[in-house]
Amino acid sequence: MYILRHMTPIEYILLDNGPMISSELARKLAKTESISINTASQRVSREPNLERLDGFFKSNQQLLFLPKQEENGEVLKLLAQQMELYGKKYWFTLNAIRYHAGSISRVFLETYANYPIKPLVSHVTFDEVMQRFVTENILVYGLNNYSFSPRLRYKGLNHFLSNTLETIKLNVLDNFKSQAQNIGLVSFDSGELFAEYGNFRWAFKGVCPLKGLKNGLSFGFVLADILLGRPTYKKDIEFFIKKIATVQSFRNASRILPVLLVDSLDKDALMTLKEKGVIIGFIKELFGTKYAETLNDLITILTNAAASLAKNPNKYLELIAELRKYNDGLLKNIKGALFEYVAGHYYIFKGASINMGWEIFENNALHEMDVMAIFGDRVIVAECKGRISPTPIEDVNNWIRKKVPAFRVWLEKQEINRNKKMEFEYWSSAGYTEDALNRIEDIRAEQQQKKHAVVFLEPKEIMERAKEMKNKKLQNELNTFFFSSNV
Repeated sequence: MYILRHMTPIEYILLDNGPMISSELARKLAKTESISINTASQRVSREPNLERLDGFFKSNQQLLFLPKQEENGEVLKLLAQQMELYGKKYWFTLNAIRYHAGSISRVFLETYANYPIKPLVSHVTFDEVMQRFVTENILVYGLNNYSFSPRLRYKGLNHFLSNTLETIKLNVLDNFKSQAQNIGLVSFDSGELFAEYGNFRWAFKGVCPLKGLKNGLSFGFVLADILLGRPTYKKDIEFFIKKIATVQSFRNASRILPVLLVDSLDKDALMTLKEKGVIIGFIKELFGTKYAETLNDLITILTNAAASLAKNPNKYLELIAELRKYNDGLLKNIKGALFEYVAGHYYIFKGASINMGWEIFENNALHEMDVMAIFGDRVIVAECKGRISPTPIEDVNNWIRKKVPAFRVWLEKQEINRNKKMEFEYWSSAGYTEDALNRIEDIRAEQQQKKHAVVFLEPKEIMERAKEMKNKKLQNELNTFFFSSNV
């Protein structure tokens, strides 16, 4: 706690103005204390008891803030603002992760961050930049994903949404690849997802045989990236324009046809892309109204899974029926994500409030909570596996040895939940292998020595819960979709 009479002038300035870049802080201090900028800069550099972030700003500047400002979650917003002004090349990373609900896989971030994936003169590589972010504890890396560090108190993290949006984007990219090949926009054997071109990563690359893109005997290329599922503004498309400009600046560069796949765009973003000669591939125009509407409905319920289940618990079941008609390939790919809705559906029926897709950092590792159900007297954390084959013993061991202990430690730190009974459930739509079942029996035998309950569910027990809910539609989808090894 801060005692105001003991605060220095620099601390007062930060308290009044929030986190600041070091040069701005020195200017304010010089004006307040009637001293020279040079003297003020020296005092700022020597000021103790401040938190500092450096290595991301022009002229070796730092972002300075009070420890309690970090605790209040003020730093990320100011960090992004100052990077946009003084360290734009690093800002692309923060904006990409913010756009994707606080977490993003490495391969997708490589396309959005505007850093080369291979050494390139006058450019910092992707790996170098990411290492800097992780070292400064701005990002954490785990499960092949980059997420905002818990240090930044980011409140919009939704790992469930991030993962499923990426699955949707992969489906759209696959469809774009097929369409581009079928109409001859790219050579039939050339379309690649997440390919390298000009030392940068692109969501799609294909050799374009069109006469207008040939340069002598050399063919041109179609290069595409994708943004969907979130409001998209001018600043969100800037990474793409920058990447295009860079690869076009190379000596003897091939001719390219740039395409940005989107579901919607702000007017300024639309006009900017048109001015830069970028082809805008609207999902609705490329694949039809029903395709686009189904994706939009899916993204809507994913954006706030808990609220969607509370408001209209059967909506995800209706969407399964729609996807079966219009986009069966996508439906199969998001089976695992939709299975989490089954667990969430049941907990809401039982009177809980739920959270889905939370990611926590505990025991020196990242751990995702598929579903957390909060009752008046207990908390249940559920692991949900919508699989086509039985869950192996390795998955069971990893959950019981690493994830359950981490969840337990994390829950004990939560003021509102620490005195509640803790329960942990593992839902598997395809049951368990024989050795996994033997391990589960051992775990059940150990239950008497534990203060928390651990439950393993397979199709029989899951169906019993659906019958308890008296939900015929859910029972039908469990049999025909979730429990079937053909989907």
